[in-house]
Amino acid sequence: MVYPTRSIVAELNFDKMTTLAEELNDYAERTASDAQTTRDTITRLDWSGGAKNAAESRAHREHAQLMRVSATFTSLANAITTGHTNLSSLAGDLKLTATAYEANDYSVADNWKVTDSYNYALAESAAAGDDEQLTALETLKATRARIAENATLWMERVARDFDTADTDTAAAIRGANGVLDELTPPAAGLSSGGAAKILDNWDDGRGLTREQMYALAAAGNLTPEQLQALHAGLPVNIPQGQYDFLRTLFRGLDGMSVDEITGLGGTGEQGAAVRNLLSNGMQIMSTPSVSTTAGDSGGMAVLPTNVASLLTEKLHTGTVKKRDYDNHTTFEYSHVPRIDEFEKLVGLLESGDPALRMGTDIDRGILKQASEIAEASRSGRIAGAGEELTDTHDVLNRALALASADTTAVRDFTAGAEAMNVTYADGRQFDADRHLDALFAYRWGDSQGGISDMYKWLSENAGNPDNTFAAFKAADTASALGQYFGDSSNVEIGRDLGQSSPLLTQTLATSLAPFLADFAGAHQPGTPNEFPLFGGETLTPGELKNLFMALNSDPTAAGVINRAGAEWQFYMAHSAGMDPDAASLGNAAGVLQDAMSDGMNAQIDHLKKEGLDDYAEQMRVAAAGRNILAAIPNVGAPLNAMMPVGTLEELLFGPAPDYDSMSTDEINALTVLRAETLTDPDVTKFAIFAGMAAADPELRLEHPQWFDENGNPSWKAIHGNDGPTLRERTSMTPAEREAYDREHSQRETTFNEWRNFVARSGHYDRWDTHFDSGVEQSDEPGQPVETAPDDSSMLPIPGLEGGR
Repeated sequence: MVYPTRSIVAELNFDKMTTLAEELNDYAERTASDAQTTRDTITRLDWSGGAKNAAESRAHREHAQLMRVSATFTSLANAITTGHTNLSSLAGDLKLTATAYEANDYSVADNWKVTDSYNYALAESAAAGDDEQLTALETLKATRARIAENATLWMERVARDFDTADTDTAAAIRGANGVLDELTPPAAGLSSGGAAKILDNWDDGRGLTREQMYALAAAGNLTPEQLQALHAGLPVNIPQGQYDFLRTLFRGLDGMSVDEITGLGGTGEQGAAVRNLLSNGMQIMSTPSVSTTAGDSGGMAVLPTNVASLLTEKLHTGTVKKRDYDNHTTFEYSHVPRIDEFEKLVGLLESGDPALRMGTDIDRGILKQASEIAEASRSGRIAGAGEELTDTHDVLNRALALASADTTAVRDFTAGAEAMNVTYADGRQFDADRHLDALFAYRWGDSQGGISDMYKWLSENAGNPDNTFAAFKAADTASALGQYFGDSSNVEIGRDLGQSSPLLTQTLATSLAPFLADFAGAHQPGTPNEFPLFGGETLTPGELKNLFMALNSDPTAAGVINRAGAEWQFYMAHSAGMDPDAASLGNAAGVLQDAMSDGMNAQIDHLKKEGLDDYAEQMRVAAAGRNILAAIPNVGAPLNAMMPVGTLEELLFGPAPDYDSMSTDEINALTVLRAETLTDPDVTKFAIFAGMAAADPELRLEHPQWFDENGNPSWKAIHGNDGPTLRERTSMTPAEREAYDREHSQRETTFNEWRNFVARSGHYDRWDTHFDSGVEQSDEPGQPVETAPDDSSMLPIPGLEGGR
C-alpha cells in the first residue's frame, strides 16, 4: 500500500483550513440572512393581486434556494473543520513519534520504517572481556529490534489512517463543491457593475480583491457542456450577467493601447493571472457562436477597440530605406509600425486556455494578419515602430502555432469562408488564395511548429466518428489545400515548396494522405462494402497531378504521399476483389496512378533544371527508410501487412540496380531517373486476390498453398523469394544449377496457376478496364479559380502573374 511519506507529512501546513472554515461559516450566515431579508421584504409589502402572488412565490423559491446554498456552505465548512482536526492530529502524532524515536537512537525512513541505529560496536568495544555485559547487549539488541518492528507497524497504521482521513476529507469537499456548482454556477453572480468596479481599481492603480479575481475567473470560463458544444460547432449560450460583465470590461478598455492592456495587473502573480483571464474572456467574447438568451452575441466588435483594429486594419504602411554602410548599399524594408503590438497580443493570448480557441474572430484575425506580415517580410525582416528592423520568423511561428489550436478558424482561413470577412475593417471580402500565397511563398525552412501546426490535425480527424464537425472541417480544409496546389496559377509556389519549407511540405503530405481517394473521385455505388471516403472534394486529374508535384518537392514528403497513393490503390483493388461491382474503383486508381507518375516526373524535370540532379535518388532513399504509412484510418494498417514485402519501393521508385548483370550503357541510363508506376499487374492481382479471400473464406481450404500459416494471402508463398543474382548463378556447380532450375520451374508453375485462377475470376479484367480509363483521362487542371478582387493591403508577390 502507498502511504503519505514522512517528507510529505513534514511539509504539510493545516493552519489555513481553520481560516477557510471560518470564512465559509460567515458566508453561510450572510447567505441565510440575505435569504430571510429578501423574502420578508417581498412578503411584507402591502399590496395584492396576481403580481403579488407571483412575486411572493418567486421570493419563497429563492429563499429555499439560498438556504440550500447556506446549508452547503456550512457542510463544506464542517468537512474542512473535521478534516483539519483529523489530519493535523494524525500528522502531529507521526512527526512527534518519529522525532522521539530518533532521539532514542532509532532511525525513521521516509516510508516510516523504524530501524535500530544504536552504536553497538562502541558498546561492545567498551565491554570487551565482560561476558555479562556482552550478554546484556545481545538482549538489548533483540529488545530494540522488536521495538523498531512494532514502531514500524504502528507508524504505518497511522500513515494509513492519515491517508484514509485525507481521502474522506477530499471526497466531502468535492461533494459540497459539486452541490455549490449546481446551486450557484460560477457565472451566475456576474454583472456589469462588478466589471465597472474592477475598472475603477485599475484606473486608481489598485490591485484586485480576491472576490474580483474570482469574478474574472468565472467570466473567462465555460462549463464542460458549453465547451463540448463549442467544439461540436453548436451554439453556446452563456448567462446574460457573464456577457454584460465582459462587455462592460472590454468597453472600459477602449482607448487603451494593446501595450497598456497587456500590462494590466502589474508584473507580479496577480498580473499573470489577470492576463490569463483577460485572454480567456477575449476568446469567449470574440466567438460568434456564443450568445445569450436575450440575443446578444460575440464577435470581433465586442473586443477592445485597439485589439479589434490590430486584427482588422492594414498593418503594412509602406517601405523604409535602410543604408548598409559596409556594402554601400541601400535596402528597402516593409514598414509595419504595429508589429510590436501584434507580438504582445500573441503573448497575451498564449497565456489563455487553448480549449477556448475554437471558431473565434480573434484567431481569424491572427491568421489573416500573420499572413500579411509574412507577405511583407519575405526577407524575414521588416521595419517596426520607430523604423527599427525586426525579425519576423519567431513572431509568425508563435502566432500561427497559437491560432492553429482553433481548427475552425484554420478551416475558414484556408477555404475562404465568409466568416473571414470580419477581419477587414472596411468590409471587403477575404481572399483565401492570396493569403495562402503569402504563407506558402514564405521561406519557413525547418521551423518546428508555426505553419506546420496549422494542418497537422487533418489526418487525425479524417472521418472522425466522435466529432462529425471536426471531420467536416478536416475534409473541407484538405479540399481547399488540394484545390489551391492543383490550381495552375499556383504551380510555381507548389514546385518550390519543398526547397523553401521542407517540414511544412512533409506535414502537408501526411495530412492530405487520407484524402487521396476522395481527390481521385473514388466511389462505390450500390455495393454492400463500405469504402472509406472522408468527404473531400474530387479534383480534376490535372489538379491532382499538380498537387503531387508540389508534395514531391521534398524527398521525405514524396516518400510519404507516394506510399499513401500506392496504399490507396492497393485498397481499392482489394475492395474490387471483395465485390465485383466495386471494379469501378479502378477508374479512381488509374487517375491516382497517373497523377502520381506525372507529378513525380514533372517535379524531377523542374528540379533537374534547377541543378538538383540527385533529387530522385534522395527521394528513393527517403522512402526506403520509412515504414509504410497507414493512410487509410482504421483499415490501412491491416492491409499494409498484406502488401508485397520489399516491393513497394521498387514499384514506386524502380528496383535496386543489379550492376553485375547490367551493361555500361544500362548503368549510364540510371542517371536519367524516373519514378516507376504502380502498374505491375501481379501486384494488382494480389490485392484483388486478398479481397476475394476476405469475401470467400473457402479459398483458404481450396488453395492452402497460397496462404501463410495464419491463413492470410501470402505474396511470398505465391511469388517465392528473390532468386540469386546473375553472378551468383554463373558460379553455381552443375548440381546447384540443376536444383535452382528445378526450384525456379516449380515456383513459376505455382505463380502461373495463381495468375490463371485470378484471371478466370474476371475480377482483374473488369478492374483493368476501369483503371485504363482513369489513366487516359485528360490531365488538364480545368478552369482556374475565379480571380478575387484586388486586395491593396497585400504586397505583390514578385514573379507571379498578375502581380500576385
